[in-house]
Amino acid sequence: MTRLSLFTGIAALTLLAGCGEQEPAPVNLVTVNASGDANVTVPAANAADPAPVANETVAAPALNLAPDGVSLVSASGSARHVTFGMAQGVAVPMVTAALGKPSDTGRNEECGQGPMDTVAFKDGITLFFMEGKFVGWDLDGKSSFATASGIGMGSTLKQLREAMSITVDESTLGHEFAAGDMGGLLSDTTPGGKVTALWAGSTCQFR
Repeated sequence: MTRLSLFTGIAALTLLAGCGEQEPAPVNLVTVNASGDANVTVPAANAADPAPVANETVAAPALNLAPDGVSLVSASGSARHVTFGMAQGVAVPMVTAALGKPSDTGRNEECGQGPMDTVAFKDGITLFFMEGKFVGWDLDGKSSFATASGIGMGSTLKQLREAMSITVDESTLGHEFAAGDMGGLLSDTTPGGKVTALWAGSTCQFR
């Protein structure tokens, strides 16, 4: 075999080998648009991807309380905020993704601010809506939800003062404290006095 024919044969073999390889198909992104602010980008299904394990589960996001709403925190630490003013049709599905289906819904026509719709979830948190907008949340006395700094039912007045700037006054409701848009009640006003009620935003309270 001459040198030229040997070179030609090697080049042909190289070309054939290259034709047998394919670049992995890029993963397309599909944007799933809910109404309002709830925009989620997820990867499209890829036929080359392995099938999911049958008993594989995805942890639901945790819920943290905030003065301007609630935050949904994923296992990776990323957070999505459900803020006051958000449409009820967006806020409720977001919280449902974390806590499961609402345990109760209702409407109170006699609230001082005007008629309010309520959506209650497990572990004692109730969301309040006016004219289709998220306006407040309220905890019952047994709820275990807390702020990112750990303030929740049973926190002491000392812990409150260490975590945030608050004022404490006597009201028709009792020993009432306020921290911006968040407020609540205390068992007493000593440093060891405990939080017995906690809310934020606009809720249906009769003073």
